[in-house]
Amino acid sequence: MQIGWQFFFILIKYFSICNYDTIVLRHTCVNWCNHSPFCYFCFMMKIRYGSKILSIRTILFSLLFTLSIGFPACTDNQNNFVPYAKVDKYISLINYNNLLIPGNSMTFPAEGYAGLIIICVSDQTYLAFDACCPLEGMKTSIVETNPGQAGIVSSSNPVATCKICGSQYILYNGGYPVKGPSTRNLKQYPVTVMDSRIWIHN
Repeated sequence: MQIGWQFFFILIKYFSICNYDTIVLRHTCVNWCNHSPFCYFCFMMKIRYGSKILSIRTILFSLLFTLSIGFPACTDNQNNFVPYAKVDKYISLINYNNLLIPGNSMTFPAEGYAGLIIICVSDQTYLAFDACCPLEGMKTSIVETNPGQAGIVSSSNPVATCKICGSQYILYNGGYPVKGPSTRNLKQYPVTVMDSRIWIHN
């Protein structure tokens, strides 16, 4: 986002120095920019094609519209709503064999930013989420599969509920909100299956 806007203002600077009201496009290059014989930008822009004329205002408006629409979409990463926390957790499927059953989940409160929720989606397929509600983004805004239970929690409930705002998230298919004020999905961590254990990391 920041780089995009810097590029936009550089273009404005070029246009203001060259002081051209219009840019004529044709096959043959004509008239170098008055302020510099080495202005590559002006050289490229002064190319004619037929009789088509583009005004400076049209070009600037198009760039402004592209930057304002395109760059936020690229940077609006759902994982950015929860603060970063180092995750490097190995879980034994022998010790926690309830995770071998699809639909079962486990919450580890001492991992991640506000806790770590792992759910078995299907055989050898697992998803892991931070237990922080992305609406508030605080350590105390915890989503729970079994509200009220403390410590390492085992559950067969595929829905996690925030104890502050009441938003509910379906743990299948990416932790998307299904109820409540939140429109953001839970922060997700990569999961690697390694024989009889799984590795959650970032």
